[in-house]
Amino acid sequence: MSETEIPLLFEKGPLRIRYLEGDGPDLVVSFSGVGKKRNIEPPPEFPSIASAGRQNHVLFVSDKSRSWLNADGMADQILCCIRATAEHVNADRVIAIGNSMGGTMALHLSRFFDFERVIAFTPQFSVRSEEVPEEDRWFYFRKQIKTFHFPKVEALRPSATKYYIFHGDEKRELAHALRFPNAPGISHYIMPETDHNVAAKLKDRGLLAPMVQNLIGGQPRKFRRQVEDPGGIPILRFTPPAAMGPAQNFAAIH
Repeated sequence: MSETEIPLLFEKGPLRIRYLEGDGPDLVVSFSGVGKKRNIEPPPEFPSIASAGRQNHVLFVSDKSRSWLNADGMADQILCCIRATAEHVNADRVIAIGNSMGGTMALHLSRFFDFERVIAFTPQFSVRSEEVPEEDRWFYFRKQIKTFHFPKVEALRPSATKYYIFHGDEKRELAHALRFPNAPGISHYIMPETDHNVAAKLKDRGLLAPMVQNLIGGQPRKFRRQVEDPGGIPILRFTPPAAMGPAQNFAAIH
């Protein structure tokens, strides 16, 4: 399913929000990552999984500037659309899902909106070099960010939102993963022998759709069995490679 097949709901500057109507009571907000082509809008993320055969209402959020939510006014614009759509469809639950930059955006916005849960694949703790000096990817887009309104993932609210976060064990992924906060309500997994393409590799194994659908559907036991099948390790039980040195302290939750 391409962006041309999903009706455009909102457009302002680099921000595009598309809406796919569903039949059920839940609204899923799917945040796109950076994408593969610099001058083209990032495509919708997880379209079939998020929609579940038109069972769920879905908002697809993409940022052509790849600002990691730091573009002026973008956070407020997205929140306005989420709230209006949730009210329009009388949503019982609102769930956020995102990959890479999209996962980071979902985590940031959970500070201001009561998502029932957030599912984030390989999110960045920060793309600010002062926060994660080990990060050397996406330099073209990162250098365009003039002001970091969201310098790092912080102030998560596990009392209001359940968090499911997934990272690979490649060193740049771990540089982010080991900085994430830890608290009850935050389920964080390291996927062994995996780099930034955690979601793609799970999809190749036929595990991505059932995992996400069980998370959205509130089937945590089934999900845990599925994440353990490819060797997923809760981060609290993960031992970083010796070359990385001692595990870093988790960021505090404020």
